[in-house]
Amino acid sequence: MKNISTFLLVFIFLAQVAYADEVKEGLKALNRGDYKAAFEIWKPLAEKGNSTAQFNLGLMYDKGDGVRQNFPKAFRWYRLAAKQGNVSAQFNLGLMYYKGEGVARDYERAVKWYLYAARQGNIGAQFNLGWMFDKGEGVTPNYKRAIKWYRLAAKHGHAGAQYNLGLIYDKGERVTRDFDRALKWFLKAGNLGSADAQFKLARIYDLGMDVTQDIQKAVKWYKLSAKQGKVEAQLKLAKIYDKGDRVEKNFEYAVKWYEAAAKNGKREAQSRLGMVYTQGSQKDYRKAFKWFRRAAKRGDANAQFNLGRLYEAGDGIDKNLEIAAKWYLMAAKQDHSKAQANLGWMYINGAGVEEDLDEATKWYKRAESLGKYPRKKARN
Repeated sequence: MKNISTFLLVFIFLAQVAYADEVKEGLKALNRGDYKAAFEIWKPLAEKGNSTAQFNLGLMYDKGDGVRQNFPKAFRWYRLAAKQGNVSAQFNLGLMYYKGEGVARDYERAVKWYLYAARQGNIGAQFNLGWMFDKGEGVTPNYKRAIKWYRLAAKHGHAGAQYNLGLIYDKGERVTRDFDRALKWFLKAGNLGSADAQFKLARIYDLGMDVTQDIQKAVKWYKLSAKQGKVEAQLKLAKIYDKGDRVEKNFEYAVKWYEAAAKNGKREAQSRLGMVYTQGSQKDYRKAFKWFRRAAKRGDANAQFNLGRLYEAGDGIDKNLEIAAKWYLMAAKQDHSKAQANLGWMYINGAGVEEDLDEATKWYKRAESLGKYPRKKARN
């Protein structure tokens, strides 16, 4: 589910007529990168009670633009502006109470200021109220109120609210399940660029969840989500092209998306990318070693096993049976049956470890109990 809106509202120009020109001059200075001039223009206005200048000073302290970041000072100026009805200040003040920045965290006060901002039409505040009523943060959980605020934000084009509405109607946990409504909101959010909604739509069409299975639509939504950095979409696309799952098998596309997910830290993608480079015409053991090692160091059992195999065979790296045994052991401890069988063979033959028939028997038994993996044959 899409979490709370945490973006800060931007500097604003709207001001009381008496100070409109001065506020505008401050904004011009800011836009040309002269933060000092902007600050010097806005501070006296803020001290005279101009809510726009107060908000803008608050934002400068909040973001550390032209001044040293100082959350308590940001809070002070936001509060002065918010009390005068400045909707942007009300939203940012709610956010500071929510995050506990410049003030003690207080969900109830966050709700109070979000309500002020939401009633003035602030979309981010409407979404955040939906979230807080949804999750019971600072208020008693109330699905009807959550849906009310999500709908208001969704109707104004908030993709996160649209996505969350889709989830509510799709799950049907505290409302009657309505897949048509869910799909409508997922599509709206997806078309507005929500990577989460795009991934959800891809899964719906990929698996045929309440719709006719359609791999072309699934791939379309996976790609849109993947291009925004959604690692799960990147990995899924890679698997589709790697296996030729209802599409033409494409090594280049598979590698492209495995690499994208791998660079985003997805262990499984790193491990699978290593596997790709051990097969067929694209075989490249050095690249395989690189990716197996990354995943193995992060605890991926398959990568640890395959890294052990490379060290044992001397593929892409100097042969080293001691290191091979080390990686087999790591994978074996995670109940990787093939690693357990290989480790058993090494103990029988004293390859990379001291010969130990008891250890060999232990690992063979564990392998057979897990996967009934056949014992590795002795080599000549």
